[in-house]
Amino acid sequence: MKDKIKVLIELQNCDNRIQSLLTRKKKGPSRIQALSDEMEAVSKGFQEDEERLDTIKSERRSLEQEVEDLDAKIQKGNEKLSNIKSNKEYSAALKEIEGYKKKKALLEDQLIQQMEELELVKERCRANSEQLETLQQQFEKDKKEVQDELVEIEKELTALEKERTAIARKADPQLLRHYELVRERIGSHAVSPVIGGVCKTCNMGIPPQMFNELMKCLELTSCPHCNRIIYWGDDAQFQELTNP
Repeated sequence: MKDKIKVLIELQNCDNRIQSLLTRKKKGPSRIQALSDEMEAVSKGFQEDEERLDTIKSERRSLEQEVEDLDAKIQKGNEKLSNIKSNKEYSAALKEIEGYKKKKALLEDQLIQQMEELELVKERCRANSEQLETLQQQFEKDKKEVQDELVEIEKELTALEKERTAIARKADPQLLRHYELVRERIGSHAVSPVIGGVCKTCNMGIPPQMFNELMKCLELTSCPHCNRIIYWGDDAQFQELTNP
């Protein structure tokens, strides 16, 4: 029975290595996707800021045109003052000119505010452009690393699958079926060492009588708590396989 258990431990070691590689294989594309999503967010922000720049420039041109029109009206109004004879008309003309000047002052305040916003948006565009360039370089670098890593992982998986097939051929068919069922149900670690009377996977103690029988290794034993296949972890023949 001891030799049969050793084959199951070898099989589990191989399965765990395969699972580790599959986990790495899954993480690679996720890393690339995360960086791609970050690039997309920065790119979107950059595009929105560029659109805002265009809007500000367009609005600024309109305001500047309005200021020019008001300047023309103010100049024209001042020219008309010299030809006005009536005090009433003169007061009305002055009031009209004053209205133009107040409106011009408001527009000039808006132009100052727009100039400040323009500089802020320009700075954001510059920062986003630099960040986007950095992210693009990092994306290409990480993509290449992940692609190279995936190639190596596939090679290792192919080799491990062959190794697993060879180990499975050595296993007792009945024990192999039991191992596969336990692993399918639990997910991993179908075989667990028991040290000091404790199953080292579920960390629960097993009955003393069961532990005594386990040390003899005359039959397959399962943990009464987690149902994993268990073996005496202090046995020297098992220890060399437990942590390959």
